[in-house]
Amino acid sequence: MGLFDRKNNKVERNEEEKQGEVTIKYPFLTILVEEVLSMTSTEVSIIGNVRGDTVQPGQQLFLLGRNNKAIKTTALRVEDTLMNKMPKAEVGENVSVVLEGLRQGDVDKYDVLSAVNSMDSEEDPSTEPVNPYLTGLLREAKRLQEDKEFMSRLVENIATEAKFLTPCMHQPGNEGDEAKVGVALLKGSDGKNYLAAFTDSHELELMNDLPEKLIQPIDFARIMIITKQAPVDGLLINPKTEGFVVTRQLLEALALHKRKVNSHIREQKLDPKQPVMLAVPKEENLPEDLFDALREHMKNEPRILRAWYGLMLFPKDETKTHLIIIDTLEEAPEIFGGVGDAARPYLGDMQLNMQAAARVGQMTENLFLFYERADDIVV
Repeated sequence: MGLFDRKNNKVERNEEEKQGEVTIKYPFLTILVEEVLSMTSTEVSIIGNVRGDTVQPGQQLFLLGRNNKAIKTTALRVEDTLMNKMPKAEVGENVSVVLEGLRQGDVDKYDVLSAVNSMDSEEDPSTEPVNPYLTGLLREAKRLQEDKEFMSRLVENIATEAKFLTPCMHQPGNEGDEAKVGVALLKGSDGKNYLAAFTDSHELELMNDLPEKLIQPIDFARIMIITKQAPVDGLLINPKTEGFVVTRQLLEALALHKRKVNSHIREQKLDPKQPVMLAVPKEENLPEDLFDALREHMKNEPRILRAWYGLMLFPKDETKTHLIIIDTLEEAPEIFGGVGDAARPYLGDMQLNMQAAARVGQMTENLFLFYERADDIVV
C-alpha cells in the first residue's frame, strides 16, 4: 500500500495560493486549442472546451505551447457555437475566444489557453511547480486518447518540460551507512504500483490526510532514477482528478528517445544575449581528480542526489570556469559551501561556478553526470 490508499474528502474549490507576487486561483482556467481561425491581422479566434474555471471578455490569458512557449494576450470576445457573444462561459462549454495581438501563425493546434503562466517562484523555483500547459492537456486526455498527435504532445511535455511534486523522505542510515530516500507508491485497481506525481500543490492537497512528509519536486530524470531502483510499474499523474497513467514501458521508451536525440550535443549557448558558451571536455580531458574528491564528499551528504560538470567559456576574453550543477533535496547554503571546500584544491587556476539543478531547467541534459546517489529507494 502507498500513502494514498485511503478515503479522500473534498477541499475548498476556490482556493487561492500565493506564488512569488502572483496569486493563483485553483482550479485555474485552461482551454485546449482544437481549431484556429484568423479574424484580422491582429486577432485570432480559438475554439475549445472551458476547463477548470470560467472565461470572460477582458480577461488576461496566456497562450502556452511546446518548447516553453508563453504569449500574453487578452480575450476580446467569448462566443458560443452559434457565434453569439457571451458575458461569461462556464466550465464544460465549447466556445470560441477571440484573442488580441495574435496572428494565426502564433497559435498551433493543441496549444493551451490558460489563466496562469508556466512559472515557478523566483525566490525558490523548486518548491512550487505549476504546469498549466500540461494541466490543459491532461484535462482532455481521456477524450483524445486515440489522437496520436495529441498524445505525442502530452508525453513529450512529461519527458522534457514538466516538473512534479511527490511525497518522499530521506532516512538517515545507521552508523557507517548512507541515508536512503523514501518515496510513496500508490497501488492501482489493477494491483500495480505507481509513483504518484502532482502537477501543482492544489492537486497534492486533494490527497486528504497525507502524513507529514518532505514534498520533493521531481523531473523526468529523477522519475527514471526511481523506476530503476523501486518496484514501480508506472507514473500516475494527479490521482484524484485526471488520473493519467504513464506505463513503465513508455517511460523507458521516452528515456531512450531522449538519449538518442541528445547524444551528439556537446555545446550549448546559455543565453543568446550573453557571450557565454557551455561545453563538456572530451572524455580524456575530464578532471577525474576533481570528480574523485567530490564523489567522496557527496556520498557523505545524503541531501545531494546528482551532480553534473561542464565548462563555461567566455569567448570575449578567452577565459573559462568550472561549472558544477547539483540536484539536492533542499537548497541549503552549507551544501554548496561543502562542495566548494571539497573542490578547491583541484580547481587549478580556474574559478568554480555552482548552480542548483532546479534553477537551470534542461541545461543538465547536455552536461556530464559524474555523481548519482546509489541509495536504495524505500517504499
